[in-house]
Amino acid sequence: MIKAILTDIEGTTSSISFVKDVLFPYSKRKLREFVQKHSEDPQVQRILREVREIEPGDPVETLLRWIDEDRKVTPLKELQGLIWEEGYKSGELKGHIYEDAYRRLKEWYEKGIPIYVYSSGSVKAQRLLFGHTQYGDLNYLFSGHFDTKIGNKKESESYRKIAEEIGLEPEEILFLSDSPEEIKASAEAGMKVIRFAREGENEFIEDFPYPQVRSFEEVTLD
Repeated sequence: MIKAILTDIEGTTSSISFVKDVLFPYSKRKLREFVQKHSEDPQVQRILREVREIEPGDPVETLLRWIDEDRKVTPLKELQGLIWEEGYKSGELKGHIYEDAYRRLKEWYEKGIPIYVYSSGSVKAQRLLFGHTQYGDLNYLFSGHFDTKIGNKKESESYRKIAEEIGLEPEEILFLSDSPEEIKASAEAGMKVIRFAREGENEFIEDFPYPQVRSFEEVTLD
C-alpha cells in the first residue's frame, strides 16, 4: 500500500533542459557578480570557506568549474539556490513543471497523499522552482523536501534515512526518478519505484528490472 510519494525533479516533474539550459547557465553567468555583491554576507562567506575546504584555491573559479562538471556538491548547490532566488524574485527566471506532473501531483494532494521531493538541488532551489512555475506557486502540494544533506541520491542508505524522516516503512513509499542508479538504490532500500523516460529526454532501458513510464499519466498507486 503506497502511503507517500517521493519524487525527483529533473527529468521527472520538470524538463532536464530547463535545469541544463536555463538554470545552470544563469547561475554561471551571475556567480562572480553575486559573490562580489554579497561578500559581507555570513552565509556566502561560509559557503566559500566550505568550497576551499573541499578544494584549495580561488573558490569562485572552483565553483564555476564545478558548474561545468555538473558536480553535486552541497556548497555549490546552496550558492546556486541563492542566485536563483534573486532571479525568480526579479522575474528573470520562471520555474518549469510538466502539465502531466502538475495534474497528477495536484490529484494526489487532493486525495491526501503526502508528496515529498528529493533532488540534488538544494531545498531552497526546489522551493524556488515550484514556487514560481507557469501554474503559480505549487509549494502547497509538498509535505517536505530533501537534498544531498540527507545523503547521495545513488546510495540506498539515503532512502532509508528519508523513510525514517517521513515516518513510514520504505515499502510504503513510491519513488519516481529518471535516473537508473537512483531507482536501483531506492529499490535496494525497499521502496516501490518507477523510472521516468520522458519523450526526447530519456530512453527506455531494455531488460530494466523496474517499471518505466513516459509520463505521470501512466503512474498508478496500486
